[in-house]
Amino acid sequence: WTRKCQAACSFCYASLQASTDGGEITRDHALNFLTDAADIGVRGISLISDGESTLVPYYAESIEYAKSVGLAIGAGSNGIALTKPVLERILPNLSFLRFNFSAGTKKRYAEIMGVKQHQYDVVVQNIKDGMEIINRDNLPCTLNLQLVSTPQDADQIVPFAKLAASLKPSYFIVKHCSEGDEGQLGVDYSKYDDMQGLYEEAERIGIEAGVKATVKWN
Repeated sequence: WTRKCQAACSFCYASLQASTDGGEITRDHALNFLTDAADIGVRGISLISDGESTLVPYYAESIEYAKSVGLAIGAGSNGIALTKPVLERILPNLSFLRFNFSAGTKKRYAEIMGVKQHQYDVVVQNIKDGMEIINRDNLPCTLNLQLVSTPQDADQIVPFAKLAASLKPSYFIVKHCSEGDEGQLGVDYSKYDDMQGLYEEAERIGIEAGVKATVKWN
């Protein structure tokens, strides 16, 4: 719903796609889009990437509305604005909720995600609240954590897996970083093979905690 974001992730692909074209997506634009999508037979919508959709004032309303017109809807977020009142509104209507949480320790989280350290605690609490609501109401929505893995931040793979295992989400994902056509993000793909042991350790931590862990190997 917006290109705005209160984070500045070091791996953000959206930064490579900035454009001055277009205007603001208003509430009316958003709801009309969802109506039209449902009318022409679209089955699902995902609010993910290229901006933090939670920053628009009609965020929760749009998710409720999408469900009311017959659309399956999922969402990805850095989780900062997903407070318990927001989660109470959106989780009964979502198919999935993904928290982009690309670190395991507070200091490195702030560095990698481009936020203040205290926001680590805010998001961890929001994840806990989300799982509490899902389990309390037996909701079909899945809640997952995703770490975007880069060779320069390999030190966070195992701490992330330990944190995710302790929070008990539906599952957690470790994926590679998508690079720009001209190498703007500085990702050295040749170094991913050296990280295999860390990925295997992340999977093992999940298995031992009873939490599904998915490493996107290819």
